[in-house]
Amino acid sequence: MAAWRYLRPGVAVLWRAPGASQVGIDPRCAVVLDDLDPLQQALLEQLPRLGGEPELNAYARTLGVGRAPVRELLDRLEELGYLVSGYPTSDTPDDRYWHLAAIAGHARPGQRSAASVLVRGLDQLGLRIAQILAQAGIGRVVPDDDRPVTLDDLGGGGYRTHDLGRPRRERALTLLRGTSPMTALTAPAAVPPDLVVLVEHGAVDAVRVRPLMRDDVAHLPVLVRELDVVVGPLVRPGAGPCLRCLDLHRRDEDPRWPAVATQITASPPDGVETSLGWLGAALAAHQVLAVVDGRGVLVAGTSLEVSATYPLPRYREWAVHPDCGCTRPAEHDDAAAAPVGRPGGVS
Repeated sequence: MAAWRYLRPGVAVLWRAPGASQVGIDPRCAVVLDDLDPLQQALLEQLPRLGGEPELNAYARTLGVGRAPVRELLDRLEELGYLVSGYPTSDTPDDRYWHLAAIAGHARPGQRSAASVLVRGLDQLGLRIAQILAQAGIGRVVPDDDRPVTLDDLGGGGYRTHDLGRPRRERALTLLRGTSPMTALTAPAAVPPDLVVLVEHGAVDAVRVRPLMRDDVAHLPVLVRELDVVVGPLVRPGAGPCLRCLDLHRRDEDPRWPAVATQITASPPDGVETSLGWLGAALAAHQVLAVVDGRGVLVAGTSLEVSATYPLPRYREWAVHPDCGCTRPAEHDDAAAAPVGRPGGVS
C-alpha cells in the first residue's frame, strides 16, 4: 500500500469565494483552486488542521461520505506539489520554509548535516555567524578564537557581562551548546573542515591564511572595516583569486599598503555598529550555506560590501594577480585578464 499523503508543513488554505480556495500565500507558491464543490471545499479547509490523508478520511466519514472525494482532492493537490508521502517528522520554521520553497522549485538542502565549518574569529559578528550556521543545520560548527571577550563583543543573544575576560572559544561553546545541542562543536585535528570563515578587522592577516592555501582548504573572509563589512571573495585554492591576490592589487593602487596592512593587523580590533553586525553576520552565513548547499554563490571571485547607511551589498570583482602564482598556469592566464572593480565600471 502506498504511504499516506500529508500536506506540506506551513501551507495555508484561504477561502476566496464559494467554490474557490487559495492554497499558499506567497505568489511564488500560491495557487487558486476553482470549481470546488461544497464538500471538496470543506475538506480542503480542514486539511491544514488535520494534517493528512488518514485524518481527512476520518473527517469525511463524519460528513457521511467515503474516501473518493478525499482521494480526488489530494490527487489534485499532489499534482501541484503540495503533498508529501509519509508524516513530516519535524515542523520547525526552517522545515516549513523549505517545504514551501520546494513548491516554488527550490529543492531542500540535503547535505548540511554532513558539513563541517570552522569559524575563526569570535567577536560579536563571528559568534552570530556560528550561531546561524548551527541553527540552520550545519552538522559541525567549530568555533576558534582564544582571545578574551571584550566590551565590544557583548550583544543580544551573545556574550554577557559575566563573560568579560574569558576566552571567546570557551564561552562560544557554551552558547552554541545551549541553542543547538545537536551540532558537533569540535573536530579531529587530522580532518580539515569543508570551509573556514575568517572574521578579521581592518585587514586580513596573511600569515593566518597560508596554512589554508597549503592544505587546500576553502575559506571565506569576513572583514570588519571602519564603515562597512566585506564578505568574500570565497577562496578555493588553485581556482580563482586568493587573498594574497587582493593584497597585490591593493599594493598596485597604493605602494605603501603592505606597511599599512601590517600595522592594522597588529592593532586591537574595534567593535562593529549594531545593525551592521547583524547584517554582516546574516550575509556571511547566507553565503556559507549557499556553498554547503551547492547553490550559486555571490562571492565567487567577488566581495560584497554592506554598511550601516546602505543595506544592499555593493559588489567588487577580483581577478587573479599576475604576480601571485596561486593558480595553475592555464587558469592564471585567463583570470589575469579579468577586470578588477565593481560591475558598471565603479572601482
